[in-house]
Amino acid sequence: MKTEVIIIGGGPAGIIAALTAKSVYAQKSVCLVKEIGDGVIPCAIPYMMHTISDPKQNAMGNLPLENAGVDIVVGKVISFNPLAHSVTLETGQVLYYERLILATGTEPVLPPISGIEKEGVFTIRKSMATAVALRDQIHKAKRIAIVGGGFIGAEFADELCQRAEAEIHIIEIMPKLLQSAFDDEFCDRIYEALNKAGTKVHTGSRVVSIEGNKQVESVILDNGEKISADMVLVSIGAKPASKLAQEAGLRLVENGSIWVDEYMRTDTEDVFAIGDCAVKRDFFTRKAAPIWLASTATAEARNAGTNIYGIRVLHQIQGTIAAFSTKIGGISFASAGMTCRSCAKEGFRYVTATAVAPDRHPGVLPGAKQLKVKLVFADRSGIILGGQISGGPSVGELINMIALAIQTQVSVRELDMMQIATHPMLTPAPTVHPMVNAAHQALAKFRAEVVAPGSSKKVA
Repeated sequence: MKTEVIIIGGGPAGIIAALTAKSVYAQKSVCLVKEIGDGVIPCAIPYMMHTISDPKQNAMGNLPLENAGVDIVVGKVISFNPLAHSVTLETGQVLYYERLILATGTEPVLPPISGIEKEGVFTIRKSMATAVALRDQIHKAKRIAIVGGGFIGAEFADELCQRAEAEIHIIEIMPKLLQSAFDDEFCDRIYEALNKAGTKVHTGSRVVSIEGNKQVESVILDNGEKISADMVLVSIGAKPASKLAQEAGLRLVENGSIWVDEYMRTDTEDVFAIGDCAVKRDFFTRKAAPIWLASTATAEARNAGTNIYGIRVLHQIQGTIAAFSTKIGGISFASAGMTCRSCAKEGFRYVTATAVAPDRHPGVLPGAKQLKVKLVFADRSGIILGGQISGGPSVGELINMIALAIQTQVSVRELDMMQIATHPMLTPAPTVHPMVNAAHQALAKFRAEVVAPGSSKKVA
């Protein structure tokens, strides 16, 4: 079978690459090959446990692909041959391509914990069948231990706390939950929100063994603490699913990601890689960064799909900004770009300021929540480096404005003079908008006397 464009992988990156390629090159035949026929929307998997009443409502449907004229093949790819421009499926079927896009994603990481093979230990998979099976086990469990306090672990803990009869523990090896995305004051608020909801949080702790006969009965921490559990959910992270690429001779980087240039081209002619399997480079340092987000993946997919038959759009992606958002304990949290912690680690001199105001005006209006905005700027130049927010639902879109400001290198002066739309039921008052006020406070610090080299100027 000959198809001009083949995409391997049916997640968000693969879908958007297929739709983009078909849109830009309508005359070309496009085929998406996916191993999982009953895929789900990955980011909503935690909410399939309780919030979504029918798990099928989170299905990753094929209708947009079908409507666009994209062919779909469900099957496992076991190899591809760059010289022959061929893809071989487990069934023995061989497909031929002009251009190939790898969107194989990641696979869960299992830590070297004694007893991790026991019944009752689960990882998070992206098929409907495995998600439903996980949901069934969670509804039966009385004591659940979650290993890993990143976004997935924290969101699962928050979701599982809805079952009042279940005892939930979350174990994180780092000193703070979500430490890579937030500074301490936001991490502490996430901890408080989970703790208030009933989750028992164990930070700075590592699981050394999972005890029981065939079935999980408890987990043992490195401090000797024993936590009873009849189910363990492992969410410590993932690794790039790059075995196909490696076996085909493509260049990989140190962490196993597929090397790509800024147009998502691999080192092999006519082969592209996008999404979680492709290397990510930090927007500021250009270092490889294991930050795997659907938003980044779909941007890369549009890049590859547009440029697959020749460069049409120049310098579309300059690196990952690492824009995150989540909701824990009814509070929205979001982060984009560098934190004070990452600035210090990478040697960036910075100015930071924080402002707080109700997200409606006056603040007595129904549904009003405190909106906290923290901005981080580069010393001297005043270019925005990052931002963190907590508050109500508006946080989810406000962080996107910060992400765009980072991407376009907006300055503290431009944010201070930013013209904004406000409405009593939708936003903070224009007189106290925390985005503008945080920028204004930082600008005031810039205007103050210069401090000694190597120090950082901070405004509370």
